[in-house]
Amino acid sequence: MKKLLGLFMALAIAMPASAELLRNFELTGDVQVIASDVRHNASGEFTTGTNMRVLAGGSFDVAENVRANLMFQYLNQWGSGPTVDGGTPGTIGKSANDYLDQIRLVEANVEMKELFGWLDMKVGRQFYGDEDSTVMYIGPRYYNSEVNRGTDFNYATSIDAVKLAYANDFVNANVIMGELEFYNGGGAGVFPPISATGNKHYVYGLDAKFKITDPLAFQLYGYNIKDLGEDYSGFYGGKLTFAPEAFLVSAEYARTHGGNRLIKESHDNPYLLKLDAKLNMDAFTPRAAFVYSKDFASPFGNYRPGLLMGDLAPTDILMDPLAPRGILAYGRIYNIGLDYNWEKWNFALDGYAFQDRTAQHSASLEADLVVKYDYNDNIQLFAGAGYIKYNSNDSNTFDAPDNTKGQVGVLVRL
Repeated sequence: MKKLLGLFMALAIAMPASAELLRNFELTGDVQVIASDVRHNASGEFTTGTNMRVLAGGSFDVAENVRANLMFQYLNQWGSGPTVDGGTPGTIGKSANDYLDQIRLVEANVEMKELFGWLDMKVGRQFYGDEDSTVMYIGPRYYNSEVNRGTDFNYATSIDAVKLAYANDFVNANVIMGELEFYNGGGAGVFPPISATGNKHYVYGLDAKFKITDPLAFQLYGYNIKDLGEDYSGFYGGKLTFAPEAFLVSAEYARTHGGNRLIKESHDNPYLLKLDAKLNMDAFTPRAAFVYSKDFASPFGNYRPGLLMGDLAPTDILMDPLAPRGILAYGRIYNIGLDYNWEKWNFALDGYAFQDRTAQHSASLEADLVVKYDYNDNIQLFAGAGYIKYNSNDSNTFDAPDNTKGQVGVLVRL
């Protein structure tokens, strides 16, 4: 399989597949398959079915300190027969063109190391950010079936950009300047401005991580998003982490801004406070989290609390950050969890409470169990089950007083 993918890579870049050209070639990507089912799904908020996403590509040296990266992705919703996505009714299977129409280029960039002796630069289509970031991550998402909901949200996101990076023993800093399109949403007050048909936006920002001491670190970030008009929108914030071997505590604060100038502050800007703590006890890791949000929403955040309520973050925040279903619009999120590691197994048990910011309504309560099994270094099996009891306000939104979800999946890393 790796040989075939390597050959595909060579053909895709339309260059001779010579050993000299593909120096130090490394296969990259993964295959994720998730099947899920949800009870009381009358409102259509959740996905039932099986989805597969394939990321396949590679990287290779083109010169000293210069490396090229290329990656494609393919999606398939199981059971989407010949009448879906361009298939011809009455035939078995899809044509080659039908499959090619579902392949997207998600990475195509060149990395230059030690530019001017101290700077790294990446130019082209790329992923960006930390996967566990509450506010900024552009890339593939894992372990949740709702990532695959909808036509555009099936695909891993990427950005066409220039990224500059500098690192030493004290600081690790990134500056990014790029362009991308937002889809699926729109309307006044949405952050950022989004059109239903797609609208190009300029994204630029800074992320700097400082190592104060061995256990103490501080992160500072700021991002601005500008559409083709004159309006700006964005967010900025900081995160302080104290992580000796025995435990970890962190606090993050972020604010959004918007208006007709780069940073326009006001007394009622949306903001976010997130606190995390965990205790390292060999096989057991107790942990807790608290989020307080005043209508804060980032289109790039990857905070997904819960198999059920957390599923709604990607689309509903984009469509309307103030809607009751927008996960951070709840204002107060409480989480208590426990991880247990045993040989190749990992068990994660979580309890959540979702409440409005002023606590004027009772909380929606969710309990989840997620199990992962490392079959080997490249293949992981996982499964999850979740139950949520909505408060009276949410039950009107979701057409049911409760919901139960189960999912199983496999992740193959190339």
